[in-house]
Amino acid sequence: MLKRALSVATLACAILLGLAFLPQSAWAQNQDYFTYVSFWAVPRSEWAAFEKQQADLDTVMQKLVADGTIMCWGDDSVRVHTEDGYTHADWMMATSRANLLKALETVWGGATNAAYVSTTKHEDVFLHTLAHGGRTVSSATGYIRVASWQAKPGSEDAFEGFVMKSMKPMLDADVANGTLLMYNFDKEDIHTDPIGMYSLAVIVPDGASLDKFMADLSAAEKADASMEATMDSLTVTDAHRDSFGRVTAYQHK
Repeated sequence: MLKRALSVATLACAILLGLAFLPQSAWAQNQDYFTYVSFWAVPRSEWAAFEKQQADLDTVMQKLVADGTIMCWGDDSVRVHTEDGYTHADWMMATSRANLLKALETVWGGATNAAYVSTTKHEDVFLHTLAHGGRTVSSATGYIRVASWQAKPGSEDAFEGFVMKSMKPMLDADVANGTLLMYNFDKEDIHTDPIGMYSLAVIVPDGASLDKFMADLSAAEKADASMEATMDSLTVTDAHRDSFGRVTAYQHK
């Protein structure tokens, strides 16, 4: 999950992914999840070595899914770069803080690997995942679009309610029909950003699915003209950012 924000359009789009229960997925409605994301700024000359190190950890992550410690994990490389931004990220999600910390301690030993030491900047986030939907996949690639935005002071509960009530059906639809592999709607559990920051991450299997996702967004906006106005009233417009990356490895139980 790449960090930072999403426009009103992107948010509505992301909503097309789905909190609905799917038989092929191991997650359940109204289940709390916790997500740990690491962001890395890797010198261009070290990209291949860093991505190899990520791949070397894949078998460890697969075992953590197999034994039930985590529900899903993934690696990505940024495709829309910023001047001072991160180049790579990896993440994992569990049904409890205890399981997430267990997984973190399992992979912590690799943190001194030369590929990680060579990075010029690094950041972690520990998130409370308020809503999650995903399809069962053992090995997948694709693209990830992540957005974060800030609710206006005092509007946090209203913003969460708006996403869960008004946008969840659209999210459900695109997870159910395979347009989206996964979505997460998160807020920080360990606050390293201002209170009121939220993020929405969506994974699509390919470019054609991204086009469909954006078409669904456009249709949703036309169907409910109040959506954009409601978002504007609840969030700080200037705080919005988007990020986009290539998912190089992904698994969901």
